[in-house]
Amino acid sequence: MTAAKYRRKEVENLSDMNEFTFWRASCVQNPKNCSYPEKVIVRDAESFNEMARFDHVAAKYKDCYRSNDTFEESEVQSGDVDNDDVPNPDDWVLREDIHRIFEGVPHIISESKNYMKPKGTKPPAPRYHVFWKALMEMDPAAYAAFKERLHKHFPFLDPKALDAARYFDGTENPNAVFYPGTITINEFMDRLDAEEQPSAETIAEGTRNSTMFHFAVRKLKRYGNTEEARELFRKESDKCTPPLDTKELNGIWKSALKYYGRIRQEPGYVPPEQYNAPKEPQWEQPIPFEEVTLPAFPVDALPSRVRPYVEAVAETTQTPVDMAATAAIAVMASCMQGKYLVQAKADWTEPTNLYALIIAEPSERKSAVTSLMVKPVNLYEMEYNKQHAAALEKNRMQKRILEKRQRAIEDKVAKCTAEENELDAIVDEIARFKELSPMQLYVDDVTPEKLISVLAEHDGIASVISAEGGIFDQLAGGMYSKAVNIDVFLKGHAGDSIRIDRIGRNSESVESPALTLLFAVQPNVLSGLMQNNTFRGRGLTARFLYAMPTTHVGSRKYRTEPIPKESEKQYYSLIGNLLDEDSNPTAKCPEIITLSEEADKMLEAFATDLEPKLRTEYIDFSDWAGKLCGAVVRISGLLCRAEKNGCYAFLREPEPPVVDGATMQRAITLGQYYTEHAKAAYLLMGADPVVKQCKYVLKAIQNAGLAELSKRDIMRLCRSFKKAEELQPVLDRLCEYGYLALKPSEMKNGGGRPASQSYLVNPAVFTS
Repeated sequence: MTAAKYRRKEVENLSDMNEFTFWRASCVQNPKNCSYPEKVIVRDAESFNEMARFDHVAAKYKDCYRSNDTFEESEVQSGDVDNDDVPNPDDWVLREDIHRIFEGVPHIISESKNYMKPKGTKPPAPRYHVFWKALMEMDPAAYAAFKERLHKHFPFLDPKALDAARYFDGTENPNAVFYPGTITINEFMDRLDAEEQPSAETIAEGTRNSTMFHFAVRKLKRYGNTEEARELFRKESDKCTPPLDTKELNGIWKSALKYYGRIRQEPGYVPPEQYNAPKEPQWEQPIPFEEVTLPAFPVDALPSRVRPYVEAVAETTQTPVDMAATAAIAVMASCMQGKYLVQAKADWTEPTNLYALIIAEPSERKSAVTSLMVKPVNLYEMEYNKQHAAALEKNRMQKRILEKRQRAIEDKVAKCTAEENELDAIVDEIARFKELSPMQLYVDDVTPEKLISVLAEHDGIASVISAEGGIFDQLAGGMYSKAVNIDVFLKGHAGDSIRIDRIGRNSESVESPALTLLFAVQPNVLSGLMQNNTFRGRGLTARFLYAMPTTHVGSRKYRTEPIPKESEKQYYSLIGNLLDEDSNPTAKCPEIITLSEEADKMLEAFATDLEPKLRTEYIDFSDWAGKLCGAVVRISGLLCRAEKNGCYAFLREPEPPVVDGATMQRAITLGQYYTEHAKAAYLLMGADPVVKQCKYVLKAIQNAGLAELSKRDIMRLCRSFKKAEELQPVLDRLCEYGYLALKPSEMKNGGGRPASQSYLVNPAVFTS
């Protein structure tokens, strides 16, 4: 087999999260059989029970012949829980214990053929097969290694069932239970291995059992089966939303004790009294808190009629130029969407709509910048509605008259006094009537459901521009209720048709939608965007251009230069020209923008350079980087159109508009800027607010020059902490990263924290 055979598929190639693929034989309990020809998709307990009546495997093998050498692929990991060598039934690992451990991962737990039966010389015991949803794996060695990794963490799994050619005997009644979830077993294990992961502020429904189980195990390993460990467990349970009842919490604690009992028997186990024994700290270089230096916005890449206005807005608002520049690109996209397509290759076109997200702290004047950049759109909309006010009112009157005539005809039909030609005439007139609405070029506060209606009402064209993140609050609110439909954001970006059928309401259909989004939000909104795995898993986060400007707060001037009238005139004129194309009767929609030969070669070189990086330096945000070429093509179309002098002259050109080499280079430069900011944004999406507080405390310690200090000392130095419990996670993290160490003489015998804590400071704090 070649090396390419063993590459792992990306997450986007994973099948439905709660769908399992098995292969079934035609025999039952035949260990000599190696043929598994029938592929079976399992989506619930019933379909599993039906499949598992015959011998089955959780992997695909070449020519359907099961062996380690013929392994081809699998996206299901498996394990056996036999409870062998567990004489006390109170210590058996039961189905509910297994589920508590792996809650959140789609998994199936079924009874094996030896469930509560003797197995060789072993007495009856509850014996299970467990199947977890996993990333697609094509390397048999890696597949088996992951089983080893599972067994290392969970020693109750059978160590004799870890190879890539494992098969399962058919059982008359597997009595399976199907547990849906939202993350793969791979992600679950990665999180489990990441010891530095902080405790969440709340523990949401769907993860409560698993989170509390693993918390209990960690405390048992550190403090043993003590009242202190139990009290910490009770306190952590207060974060569960909704709360878990006492019976469930007792069950979780009992499951953790069983697991802890197995851990104590493992080689290398260190008892709590040894683990917590007083030791003088052996200082090492502390782990740095990662700092990100982001590139400045390349203003020279902006169109000539945009750049001076962007720089002037940045000056008058005393904000980073990134904010106004990103807003300008999104506003141009809003004006051009639906009117142009950029043809990169014969079979590849990109629309000109974009999603942009500006991330900045409060008091960064996001609203002021957004307002100035969108102002010409508002003026255009206001002037249009003013000029057409009479026509709009006449249209409304015509509608009311038509409705009255319709009712009159309906009354006559009901009384059998209407002529057939009268009915035909009113029906024809209603069909030809077109209702006019005031121009609305964008919306601000809108729900996802309402946005679909806005698209339907405006021929598939819509924009959402807001200096707030309210729509993301609605998305986050729908994380568990499934009430929020993100399809409008996915399809509105790509131009895929939207069809919505609702009970009791008219269905809506939008062909080739074009949606532009511009939001200026706080970092906590961005972090919340990633709390639902569905958003990233389905590609919502990958569709945004991210801008994370370096703050100017603390160095802003009061007296600033006003926006020059000429700069304002040029920008307003460009936006007006772009919007005027709607009213040009000779316009072709959409107009095709092509690439020159030079631009085409530049794009090819850019794509060729990008591709290998998706598996190396861009792997942490490869979902975003995988769409970068498309974003560059879209930006090149915007830049090409924005440099033309007036829409009508542009549309009368005999040849289609063409992106030249210089324009493509500017688009690539902008793409490179957004790449670095996307990398930082993805880091922030999983960012921990404790890190920011750690830096605050470290700065205070450095300024005070303290080599030893207590919690009370820190609270005096850092007045933002009002309660000791607010400070504790920060101190724990500083100890974990090697900046502080608990003073040995004040540690309690037998482990745990002392009543009054003092900390030693790593000397490296004062030399860094």
